[in-house]
Amino acid sequence: MNQRNIFVPGGTKKIRGGAITLGLAALLLAGCEVPGTDQTTVRTEDVAEDTDALTGEEITVRNVVEETLGENAFLVESDPGDPVIVINATGQPFQLPDPSIPIQSTGIVQTLSIDQIEQQYGLTLDRNVLADYENQPAIIASSLALAPNPETFYESPQGLFENQAIAVEGDVRLFPDVDNAFALMEEGWVNDVGVLVVGVDQYLQGVPIEEGENVAVTGEAQPVSEQLLREYNLGWSDAEIQEFVSRYTNRPVIVADGVYPSAMDPAPGN
Repeated sequence: MNQRNIFVPGGTKKIRGGAITLGLAALLLAGCEVPGTDQTTVRTEDVAEDTDALTGEEITVRNVVEETLGENAFLVESDPGDPVIVINATGQPFQLPDPSIPIQSTGIVQTLSIDQIEQQYGLTLDRNVLADYENQPAIIASSLALAPNPETFYESPQGLFENQAIAVEGDVRLFPDVDNAFALMEEGWVNDVGVLVVGVDQYLQGVPIEEGENVAVTGEAQPVSEQLLREYNLGWSDAEIQEFVSRYTNRPVIVADGVYPSAMDPAPGN
């Protein structure tokens, strides 16, 4: 069994690669309930193939954008199955910095009716582009976030994700004696730091998180700094904080606003 060296302040910790322990909650085959909400994470193909069962439900999907359809709509991949329309009803424009980066969409499932959606949500949709998708499965998104894999997030050009809503899925790597932070890793990614996630204790609802657990983290990307690490009370000394920042140079940190068990493998793409 392979071992990976994971950097921790004051030393290096050896982690054995292997099966992922899903200890936060029992996961359903098609999806899981996000703790504290009525939201369900599902596969995009479930929306395409079982629209009637999901109509009216608030769900979350994570996938790459196949095509942009005007200013307020996207076509996301579903494999197998037909692509699914995502309508941006967040009230804010949403731009993809790179078409290979997946997006996470949370919203209500319904069949696409251009007239109904424009009236209900106060949107102006591109009818010429969307006419061919009338009555097809759609997600009316109340939340949209960039969803890079941990490696892409960590190695991104400086500033690409900073101060943007993001959703990153990966395997948990715990820091010794730290309750308010962990690192996210990715299978096959050779790295001894991982993506640092801070501010997590209030979102775990008293349920211990397990080493190797596959989770999705939502939040905002911010540049690493000694001030940021002190703000989140990690229990590290000044020397340990300086050591971490020196190893994590010019890389973004995720300030969490949600942590929940993942119901699926990471989205394709980077």
